[in-house]
Amino acid sequence: MADMAPDDPVPLGYNVVKPIFEGSTGRVFAMDSLLYVATPEIGEFDVVIASSFCGVGTVDRAFRHGVRAVIAHDAGVGKDQAGISALPYGDRFGMPVAAVDGRTGEVSNGLSLAAGLISHANELAQSLGVRPGQRAVDAATLMLKAPRGRPQDTEVEIDDTLYEMGTTETGRILAIRALTSLPEDQDYSSDIVAVGVHAGQVWGDLVKRWRVKGWLANDAGIGKNRGGIGGLFRCEELGMPAASISADSARIDDGLSSYHEGIVSAVNSVAAEAGVTVGMRVPAAMLLMSAARPAVKST
Repeated sequence: MADMAPDDPVPLGYNVVKPIFEGSTGRVFAMDSLLYVATPEIGEFDVVIASSFCGVGTVDRAFRHGVRAVIAHDAGVGKDQAGISALPYGDRFGMPVAAVDGRTGEVSNGLSLAAGLISHANELAQSLGVRPGQRAVDAATLMLKAPRGRPQDTEVEIDDTLYEMGTTETGRILAIRALTSLPEDQDYSSDIVAVGVHAGQVWGDLVKRWRVKGWLANDAGIGKNRGGIGGLFRCEELGMPAASISADSARIDDGLSSYHEGIVSAVNSVAAEAGVTVGMRVPAAMLLMSAARPAVKST
């Protein structure tokens, strides 16, 4: 894993939100993931810079919470422009949305993203003066001119179905949009999971709650500090095999696309020991992970 640039901030951490600007009309908050947007501290007058990818399935959390506007990570844009699919949905539901170039801001690092540069903005954001090349924090202050937010049920179709793609002698082969979508009434400790979401550092926290044997996730374009695959190395420390899937090969936020279309772009040492290699198709990689001897350490 590449070292962080010396001037880069460290991630805020699990479930942490931080105000980074306060004006007369509202505040700008940074967070490492949109998983943390539903906090009472953040309200209808606030703009969120969250280092999740700018897809419908993640930004939908902000729609439902009712913030004023959102800036997220463009995830390398990727196959079918899935990394910025939330932009037109923002226009549809009345929310300014912009994305940061993943080469300038690290995924799973809200403060790094706030210092990054805008790559794309929807029509509502553009009407407020947001343009590509602006620093995200400057764009966010422009977004404070937007109407106050309101919680809304977007009725966006998000496929959170758990798909069982097969079984092996040791466990199941599963595909799902996100690890957080796994039903909590099942044991996944013998299973290998392919997900649609990114493979950033947040995985180090997620696998403490959703315990799987191994996983594959989208590399979000890899990006600054190789943040799109930071979770591989967090889980390497736990003895857990993990690999990333090229964002150009599979749609981010789509577990079935990850399974059927995905091509491995990076592996941790545990997955490598199981025989997983860059360029491998996802189903083959999952079978190798499933056959590997369990080596998960205590989390």
